[in-house]
Amino acid sequence: MPKTKNQFFQIILIIFAIMSFIYGFNNREDSAGGGKYDFVNTWNNQTTFNENSFITSMRNTKTSEIRTHINSHFPFSYILNKYINPFSNEKKSFLISIFILNFFIPIIFFFCLRNKFRNKNIYLLAFLSSILYLSPYFRTSAYWAGMENYGLMTFLLSFYFFSNYLNNNSKKKLNIILFSIFSCLCVYFDQKLLFVPIFYLLFFFKKENCYKNKILYLILNFLLSIPILLLIFYWGSVTSPHDTVSRNVGNDLYFEQIGYSLSIIFFYLIPYILFNFQDIYKVLKIKISKIFVLSIIFIIYLILINVFPTNYYSWNDLGKGWLHKVSTILFDNSSYGKIFTYIIFYISFILIYIISLKKPLLQYFVLFFSLISLIILPVFQEYFDPLMLIFLSLSYYKENEIKDSFVTFQYLFSSLFLISLNLYY
Repeated sequence: MPKTKNQFFQIILIIFAIMSFIYGFNNREDSAGGGKYDFVNTWNNQTTFNENSFITSMRNTKTSEIRTHINSHFPFSYILNKYINPFSNEKKSFLISIFILNFFIPIIFFFCLRNKFRNKNIYLLAFLSSILYLSPYFRTSAYWAGMENYGLMTFLLSFYFFSNYLNNNSKKKLNIILFSIFSCLCVYFDQKLLFVPIFYLLFFFKKENCYKNKILYLILNFLLSIPILLLIFYWGSVTSPHDTVSRNVGNDLYFEQIGYSLSIIFFYLIPYILFNFQDIYKVLKIKISKIFVLSIIFIIYLILINVFPTNYYSWNDLGKGWLHKVSTILFDNSSYGKIFTYIIFYISFILIYIISLKKPLLQYFVLFFSLISLIILPVFQEYFDPLMLIFLSLSYYKENEIKDSFVTFQYLFSSLFLISLNLYY
């Protein structure tokens, strides 16, 4: 039972987040704006797998001879649902089953936080994990059978067993096997989560001293990579042929999208920046010479995106995250909108650099997603939400930074964002 007013208040807000999550499903909420449209493609793809053999269905992902296969992810969720989900043959039952599965993801998030922050109050950690229920992109994927949340679930499970590996010497091999499996499965469901097994590889080889455990880990990762590599070889790309063509994957370099990616990452760092403003300002003053160099690099970047402007083709009005939407709302004049966009690009670039000095892992994360946005069109905010909340909570925030006031602000910030998107769409 809660012992303080703070804990009681947190329980009330946790219940509110859960009830709003259920309410959103019952009202067919689409706070990300594309859930209903994406589900048409998801259901067509799932139906193809349900009605045909495995080999025929996999061939259709390349040839679209049965139905046009429209999906940028690997098709393993369709395979999983065909063979494991008994409700995948009827549309309404399928949606309900995926919603129920997604309902438990924030609970897995809680246990990951519990493993990471063992000295923290469980009410506070439950409060932090409940913010996942307020993520507009998590909700939309949960309501409309999106594929992104499968990747989030396996990411969380991989972290849970990885933290068990760090904390529990008696079951080392078992935890190595489990976090290896789930980290690889992340990529099965979502290509952009390739950073998960890469990061684990770096951490594991730095931490582990046992030669046999290292061999075990490498063998597991190699075996689990074979299906993905075979599919990429079959497709001739990291995405299915239809999406490779429609998104112009590998046909051009989209420099402007790096700025949009940085602005989206910056957006999710706003609560942290506001709560640590004084410390960030001190670092800014100390690193003034570095900031000057970064400013020169940014000017070169601005020249680059104007000399080689991005051609968005049919995606011109889609993607680009919150910044593009705010810019179009605030400014009728495209020149003013462009100036505003460049200012946010610059602020994002500088502040992300300053914040990432505390943990270089954030620099690798930013670099990874910048490279993705450079070659794949367009960049969507859903690529980062709620991944940023999970990544920052498990890999960036220190234990002394997880405070009642900070988590409450995160909760309110996420609530406001959810309300804003529901009003926008």
